[in-house]
Amino acid sequence: MFIDIITGTPLYVWLILALLVYRGVKRLYPRDVHLRAFVILPLLFLFLAGHRLATLDYTHAVFVGLVGGLVVGALLTVMLRPQDRLSYAGGDSAHVEGEWHTLAMVLALFAALYAQNAGLAVNPALANNVPFMLAVNAVIGIATGFSTARAVAYLLKVKRLAGAGESAPR
Repeated sequence: MFIDIITGTPLYVWLILALLVYRGVKRLYPRDVHLRAFVILPLLFLFLAGHRLATLDYTHAVFVGLVGGLVVGALLTVMLRPQDRLSYAGGDSAHVEGEWHTLAMVLALFAALYAQNAGLAVNPALANNVPFMLAVNAVIGIATGFSTARAVAYLLKVKRLAGAGESAPR
């Protein structure tokens, strides 16, 4: 049955996965980033989370999972302090050292969405399975909370460094 799910997945889903892995692997290396780029992933994740709340019939488990995950994701940002690996590059740019967070979060989000959509396609009764819906949406919430809190932390640090006229050596 697992092979049937994998082979029955549309090609565009695997292309999306390949793009996500490519983008995540690129983030393993140091780079200069325009400040706008910090908000693209969180906005996409927030849109997906909002879309889930607006379109899924089983909103209580989805809501609790997403909100719980958002809190855990934000707390992960506080613990991991990704902004410590960022320096102001001048203008509207920042220099970010290589990091694994992006790859981990996009893969977690993809896996959770894939598991939920494939699970519901095979067994629609999973829509009423509270533990399944909580777990899947908690993972989505963690990825969303982390990426959003990280973007805020990055932007606040750049604002602080730019205001102080600092540019950390690379």
